[in-house]
Amino acid sequence: RAVIAVQDNAGGVPEDILERMFEPFATTKSTEKGTGLGLSLARSVVRDMNGTIVAENVGAGARFTITVPASLINASRDAA
Repeated sequence: RAVIAVQDNAGGVPEDILERMFEPFATTKSTEKGTGLGLSLARSVVRDMNGTIVAENVGAGARFTITVPASLINASRDAA
C-alpha cells in the first residue's frame, strides 16, 4: 500500500466538524468562500481507488492520511 500523510500545526479541527467533514456540503465557510464539496469529492476519488482518507487531530494541528493499494501506484507507473 502507499500512504500519503499531510499534517499542519494550525490548531486542529473542531471535534464536531471532524465527525462530518467528509460529508457533502459540510463547511465552516460562508457560501461565497466554499461549497463544502472538496473533501467529499476527495473521499469519493480515494474510495474509487479502493483507498481510504482519514482526518485526525494530532498535537497542535490536523493530519490527513490517504492510503491506496500499491498495485494502483505500480499500474500508473507502468502505464506511463
